Amino acid sequence: MHITRLELQTVNLKEQALFYGESLGLETHQHGENQLMIHAGATELVFNRTDEDQYGPYHFAFNIPENLFEAAKSWLTSRVGILASQDGETTLHSESWNSDSVYFKDPAGNILELIARHELPNAGDRLKLLSISEIGLATGDMPELVKTFEAQAGLLPYKGETSETFTAVGDANGLFITVKQGRIWYPNTGVPARLLPVRVDFQVDGVKMTLSGPPYQLGPNQ
Repeated sequence: MHITRLELQTVNLKEQALFYGESLGLETHQHGENQLMIHAGATELVFNRTDEDQYGPYHFAFNIPENLFEAAKSWLTSRVGILASQDGETTLHSESWNSDSVYFKDPAGNILELIARHELPNAGDRLKLLSISEIGLATGDMPELVKTFEAQAGLLPYKGETSETFTAVGDANGLFITVKQGRIWYPNTGVPARLLPVRVDFQVDGVKMTLSGPPYQLGPNQ
């Protein structure tokens, strides 16, 4: 699965433009007073302005070249504050996913992640954000949402791993991180997962689809 466009909401477009443009060095374009577009590798990241009482923090992740994790962490540390686990670790390694991650926040409090997935053949000699590879989705009925992804998009739990509060659906290129509403976002953020407005354009085996919600709906992307 490949996430081609991700639309989220934010209160302050100016702060987001400065962060993603200057701190992360991404190409940004602001469209009027209500929309910011950011080129994050193969994914178009869009922030739509909203009122503060409608806002909540999101979680999403960027794939990076699998061989450049240490360089990415060093680069990131010089620009933003890094989040740590309960054990004080700032490099989060997953044996089952064969990956290394580092977490941080943008000015809006969104929980971001750079992840090197060592099973992907994307090694390079230059550090860059390749794409958005994860978007977190809170839900009150996770088993039902997971079933919907399988039935309507052919997407299965990643690595076959499921639990009552967390199931990643998709593959190493793109994942819907489905979590039980209220679950605290990793790592040790203290931020509960909330039902938040989101639109995701993605492709599965060349078929273009869109997820929007909540309530979450899947359909073709014409």
